[in-house]
Amino acid sequence: MKIRKAQIKDLNDIDEIYQEGQIDEEKNIPSGKNEKEILKDLEKSKKVRLEGFRKAINSSKEKFLVCEEKDELMGFGVAVLSNKKRGAEVSLIYVKRKYRRQGVGRELLKELLGWLKEKGEKKVFVTTNIENNSSISLNKQAGFRTSIVIMERKL
Repeated sequence: MKIRKAQIKDLNDIDEIYQEGQIDEEKNIPSGKNEKEILKDLEKSKKVRLEGFRKAINSSKEKFLVCEEKDELMGFGVAVLSNKKRGAEVSLIYVKRKYRRQGVGRELLKELLGWLKEKGEKKVFVTTNIENNSSISLNKQAGFRTSIVIMERKL
């Protein structure tokens, strides 16, 4: 397992992992959408999403890492330095389905937290859906604790 800085050439693999993760997340949320509807929504937002990934890869204020083995991307993660509006954040960690529960997310998180510490950050936050038990477990194991609860309701 090797962790390295993401490159533009990784964008298609990154997006495939992201889409797979989004499908799995949506299945945990009672949104009423089936996989076909989720994929349709993802296709509509693909251009904007890829541009966001591209910017993150090239940003000095973000760290975009990928984890690979034998030239196959297993997952990716992104951390963002704090700004005046909010603190530092681990904004994304996604792991390909077949590599989950093998320590990929843990290693990505460890590297991202190390980078934030190196950059002088004192506090970092993550947000995740309350139904995403894997993400909650990963973050708790890394020392995160619940500090705020945001509730939502459809109108």
